Amino acid sequence: MKKEELAKIVDREIGKFINLSGVDATYDYNIEDVDGTTHVKVAFEGEDLGYMIGNHGRHLDSLQYIMQLMIRRAADEEDFDFRLTLDVSGYRKERNSRIEDIAMQKADDARILGESIDLPPMKPYDRRVVHMTLQKFDDLKTESFGEGRDRYVRIIPDTEEELGIMDSTLPGPEEVTEE
Repeated sequence: MKKEELAKIVDREIGKFINLSGVDATYDYNIEDVDGTTHVKVAFEGEDLGYMIGNHGRHLDSLQYIMQLMIRRAADEEDFDFRLTLDVSGYRKERNSRIEDIAMQKADDARILGESIDLPPMKPYDRRVVHMTLQKFDDLKTESFGEGRDRYVRIIPDTEEELGIMDSTLPGPEEVTEE
């Protein structure tokens, strides 16, 4: 599907949503291709839009899912693959920033301690933010574990031995003698 066609559909469906829901907000969107996947980012701005976000972003996640269905249905192409991200008053952007900060702090902890660190259970989108944030580091791996609402990310540091940076000039535990 061409970008211009998708833009018309996105604009029409968001307008329809605003009219039907009575939301007093303005919106902006952009469409870009990233690694062969079309990303549609929609941002709502206005006063008192907290009800659109809900507790821990639950309403926002639900609205995002509904809007994705609306746009997919309006596009009328079964194989059309795109990713929709909905933001309200910068909530998702701020949340992503907090998750990235936590991921970086825990990654540092994993490096310092030399052991894996488990993050608390997270929603799929939040886990993805952690994976994307830490994928740029060669000395760390991230893996998701658990099922359903208990799914979490484990940050796994490469050991010094795996990195090949063991200091051979330091005595091993068996070489240390007490005086």
